[in-house]
Amino acid sequence: MSKRHPDTLAGLDLGTSKTAAIIVQIKNGSLQAVGVGVSPTIGMQKGSINDVTAAAASIRQALDKAEEMAGVKANTAFIGYNSTDILIRACHVTGAAGKLVQFDPVGAASGTPVSETLLTIMPPRNMVTLSWPDTELEARAITTVNHNIKNIFESARLAKIVVQDVVYSPLAAVGALLSPFEREFGTLLIDIGASTVTVSIHERGLIRETAVLSIGGEHLVSDLAIGLHISMAQAQEVLKRYKGLDGAGKDNIEIAGTDEMASRKVSSTFVKSIIEARIKEIFHMIAGEVKSFNYPGQLPGGAVLYGGVAQMDGLTNIAEESLQLATRIGVPQAAKQVLGPDLANAFGLVVYGSMQNVKPGSTSNGYHEFNGKIIDRVYHWFQDKIKTTIDAF
Repeated sequence: MSKRHPDTLAGLDLGTSKTAAIIVQIKNGSLQAVGVGVSPTIGMQKGSINDVTAAAASIRQALDKAEEMAGVKANTAFIGYNSTDILIRACHVTGAAGKLVQFDPVGAASGTPVSETLLTIMPPRNMVTLSWPDTELEARAITTVNHNIKNIFESARLAKIVVQDVVYSPLAAVGALLSPFEREFGTLLIDIGASTVTVSIHERGLIRETAVLSIGGEHLVSDLAIGLHISMAQAQEVLKRYKGLDGAGKDNIEIAGTDEMASRKVSSTFVKSIIEARIKEIFHMIAGEVKSFNYPGQLPGGAVLYGGVAQMDGLTNIAEESLQLATRIGVPQAAKQVLGPDLANAFGLVVYGSMQNVKPGSTSNGYHEFNGKIIDRVYHWFQDKIKTTIDAF
């Protein structure tokens, strides 16, 4: 019978195509992954749960695998959230009090405010005016509609796991993938998942920009299905066996037969041309989003790619050409263990959890210690800007 270890943390990454659970134990001040479980996700679309019962089954299956490997029971978990329902809202914070005081009105044409959950706070894109201590500071809030977060809690309840915290996924990935230098001086994080691509800029320990694009690895599968005249299931198998974008390869790729069609082989060069076209389009969209941020920094940390699609060989060449930034694949490390880029969010959640002191059942909605720290960082970011401006005179 597995039991709860006092220094055990669990992270759950709820992706559209797969759910990843990771259990770590804190030993000698470092995190050691003792259990990993991955299961196919059902009940989710574009990062949001639309069937809580189905999503709960995916969560339970992934946790069961991780618990069996770890030999310990995970009673609570930090859960990542990332979907196309992410919203950026103008808000104000009070620097002296270190707390959120109001959102700017958010609503439909009728003017009725929409109920949303606050995930975290970002500084404004541009400093138009300087604010002094004890005054309200303009900032931006990352939010999502309430029912998305409620569905996470309900799915977790059905899966018999208590939600320790719901975290915007890029905030978790930072701890798993970026060095102190990269977090401080500016780095572009790009999570390429099955149905979404999340782009975020991190500087001085803060998330400065973020956007979620409605495109991802499932588009590669559909392109292959159309281009090769095969089913989606066959296209997924072709994508799994594909060697990558570094070269066309000499071997043809065999496609298993069906009742209607015999087995056949297709040119790996042709497969590459289909995949490469979509990958280039994805990075063209990413480059456009980064340009729209109008970020004033130079991003000396370059770009870091992670997520399931990031495991494809040769991806960095296309990324560097499109983004004009040095690019690497983000590979999280738990002590001496090297995890794949597809586990960056799950491991990042336990890294995040190891640095927090929050009560089970909370969420990053402006009421617990973490958002207080974020708002405090935003406040000090403003004060540093003020000091720099004064020194210039």
